Amino acid sequence: MLHLLPVEIALQVVSYLPIQTLHRIVQVSRAWFDLIAANESTVYRNAATLHRLVQDENCDDLASQASCLETNWKAFCCREFQIEWGWRGKAPSYVEELSASGASVHRIKVDEDSGLVITTSQRGGLSVTNLKGNALLWGLPPSHVVMYAHLEYDHGYIVFNRLDNCKEVWRRVVDADNEDHCTESPPDEDMLSAWAQGTFRWDASTRHGHFKPWALLHMPDHARFFRLSHQTLLASAAENAYVWDVSQGRLIETVCDIQRRHRGQTLGHIRYVEVNDKYAFICGSNQLRIFERGGGALVYDLSPRNLARKIWNILSSGKQPAHNSSIVKRQKLQQSNLTTSSSANDQFMAVHVSGNGKDIVALTICGVLIIIPGFQRLISGEATLSNIAVQLRFPPSDRRLQDTAIYLALSEKDGKVAAVTRRGLYLVSPDIEFSNLTTECPPQPGVVVSRLT
Repeated sequence: MLHLLPVEIALQVVSYLPIQTLHRIVQVSRAWFDLIAANESTVYRNAATLHRLVQDENCDDLASQASCLETNWKAFCCREFQIEWGWRGKAPSYVEELSASGASVHRIKVDEDSGLVITTSQRGGLSVTNLKGNALLWGLPPSHVVMYAHLEYDHGYIVFNRLDNCKEVWRRVVDADNEDHCTESPPDEDMLSAWAQGTFRWDASTRHGHFKPWALLHMPDHARFFRLSHQTLLASAAENAYVWDVSQGRLIETVCDIQRRHRGQTLGHIRYVEVNDKYAFICGSNQLRIFERGGGALVYDLSPRNLARKIWNILSSGKQPAHNSSIVKRQKLQQSNLTTSSSANDQFMAVHVSGNGKDIVALTICGVLIIIPGFQRLISGEATLSNIAVQLRFPPSDRRLQDTAIYLALSEKDGKVAAVTRRGLYLVSPDIEFSNLTTECPPQPGVVVSRLT
């Protein structure tokens, strides 16, 4: 019957089908085969949107992304699914070591589009490595970058701290050909000297991976925790948080009195910060708080003791990966309840917001991962945490429960979450085998968890 419908309606129906089903329906009849084949680009473009294989659901943006892929939508979907199967242990996967970054890496940032890996060292210094060729492209010496420097990178800008509480901003050379530096917060002599000395050391024939001093941001207060996103830097001190435009080197907003008591609690010791164009997110030892940009209003707060009761325990699977060449093993999930005693001594340690600004993920020191799709529904009161959040609990540390979690990362591209615990490196992926467009309440928990073996 599908082929009897007008083409526009038939394609609309097909757009809700998972990719696995698309492969099957072409075998139903010659008419269905001809329908899909004649509209292959549209069908698989819709499939890429459905399975969140692309960043934006806007068709014009997708079309422009497709032209950059240098391939057709069907080939793109097939390649992305092969990668996904690799993350699940169903296809070959391997580890590649980037030794050029050194053996004492402290912080790491990856720019896949430019093929760059940017790291700071425990011993001091900063390095930029070629992602594909494992070659050192550019760097700053330990005499300039302090030991254990915190590193942020976004859209061609590097930001790191130094001992005088200032934040240095360096910009990718290929993006700043006609500009010497930012005028409002210009770099100081130390930055310019480090840049001049580097010109004699690093090959400038391509300038690939090279950075130049751009700005020196003078913090109004001791702001230890900072985060860079879309050229916006959020730096938090104990009582206030500061929002900077790094491209202009300008302080554009101050979020005041972030420790004010709310629901009987202060924010507590700052653990992590995150920012986008609408909100500033601050993790404290007592609460995770969301402040509205452009006024600093506290619009939402969450304490570990107020988490939803329903939780999924991640159980280590004893089986070998489905593919012998895989280093990834899928983990089993078992539904359980979060007890009051286990959450009473827990604390948030990190939070991230998705690239589209719709979802957030948070991690606690006891290894509880909270995924909140459409978190603004909590702010507006349209939903409750127990109705929309997915909560996962990683296997606890052998030492003590409060020493389980180490690190959290969120991919802007596909919504994958990476979490490092004392037990290993875990990857949490949206379950692409069901459609979030056709199911009012998707299967819970709606994610697949894998661990690197």
